[in-house]
Amino acid sequence: MPQTSPPDRRVDPDGSIATVTGRARVGSTRLRGQGVVEYGLILSLSAGLAVTLLVFFGGTLSAVLKAVGDAIDAAT
Repeated sequence: MPQTSPPDRRVDPDGSIATVTGRARVGSTRLRGQGVVEYGLILSLSAGLAVTLLVFFGGTLSAVLKAVGDAIDAAT
């Protein structure tokens, strides 16, 4: 059986591979999945930080908002 060489390949700067058969994106699904995971991590860390800040500073925040509300009531 004669041995054939693989098709001529070259990698472009945008990450695609140009072959004799056409262009194919390398890892586009993997990169999309990575973006979703990073977005989920950022979202969960932001939510965790918000909950932590409300637990520690909830009383102070409540007092500040009450003072602002009282000032608005006094002004009207």
